[in-house]
Amino acid sequence: DYQSFIEYNITDVELVDKLEDKMKLIELCLTMAYDAKVNYMDVLGQVKYWDVLIFNYLRDRNIVIPQKRKSDKSEKFEGAYVKEPQVGMHKWVMSFDLNSLYPHLIMQYNISPETVNKDLRQVKNMTVEKLLTQDTDMSGMHQRGLTMTPNGALFKTGKKGFLSEMMETMYNDRVKYKKLMLQSKQQYENTKEPKLLKDISKYNNIQMAKKISLNSAYGAIGNEYFRYYKLANAEAITLSGQVSIQWIEAKMNEYLNKVLKSDGVDYVIAIDTDSIYLNMGPFVDAVFKGREASTEEIVNFLDKVSHMELEKYIESSYEELADYLNAYENKMVMKRENIAERGIWTGKKRYILRVWDSEGVRYEKPKLKMMGIEAIKTSTPA
Repeated sequence: DYQSFIEYNITDVELVDKLEDKMKLIELCLTMAYDAKVNYMDVLGQVKYWDVLIFNYLRDRNIVIPQKRKSDKSEKFEGAYVKEPQVGMHKWVMSFDLNSLYPHLIMQYNISPETVNKDLRQVKNMTVEKLLTQDTDMSGMHQRGLTMTPNGALFKTGKKGFLSEMMETMYNDRVKYKKLMLQSKQQYENTKEPKLLKDISKYNNIQMAKKISLNSAYGAIGNEYFRYYKLANAEAITLSGQVSIQWIEAKMNEYLNKVLKSDGVDYVIAIDTDSIYLNMGPFVDAVFKGREASTEEIVNFLDKVSHMELEKYIESSYEELADYLNAYENKMVMKRENIAERGIWTGKKRYILRVWDSEGVRYEKPKLKMMGIEAIKTSTPA
């Protein structure tokens, strides 16, 4: 009846309000729509959203966009790399994350519609493995002003492509607002001042809008209905991502085996697209040598090691990769994300971390980070 209808809708509206207070999804969509100058519904897709972004960007530079072409077939290409994890529990786990991997790969290899080299054909039989082992002679690329991706695609390095320019501008904006968000988070952890929650929400909303926009660019490039779709460009991004993450896996194992005087031990517990998870338990044991150390002391030590040693080593390792491939510039930025007292893996993309520090934000009590674990079911008692 009418009364039930009114009561139901009031309850429904209250539920939406609660969800919006928590998730800020509507606010996020509005931010993205205003930023890109598109209709609200367009932010839920990738093709139209990026078509408008690029149109406005090029129009400001008096560049006419190409006509849209129809693609009559759907072409599949390889995706990201996910390592089979070391199942079980691990003591003292540190995770490192590549910042905005796909946008940075576009910048690093100058992947853009107008930078594709048309004078030389795509190099055949090129693979991720050949680049990881450095079996390919890249000296010719240096001389010709080209860089090559693992699918054999060649891109010019003489001038930055418009797609690379757009990625860089958006990424720099995201970094600025994420830094403000993390500062507000740490202040809230220290003071519990309620007004800081609004600042956290505001800055997080803006940086998330930039993050989603950046990451959706790859989705558009790999979509056959996109104006600038090209299979080789989409493949160049995903396969370059595989090289980047497996390159640092090999380098980190090399480093830890050398420091711990071990041979052939795999200290990388898991890899998922742009993240690696290191088993730092043996490292902690070697440093403290059975001495009872407090949790705070160990977390402080690992935090210092990550900034003073590991991040610098990672940076130099990626410089080596960029130099080998004659990249436009090294844009691989990998930072420490979590320091966890314990980590449990049950399979790919299924883990729990007991986190004490996340991206420099130190917790008074540890927080659980869970991925793919069915912690609460309908049968779980209250």
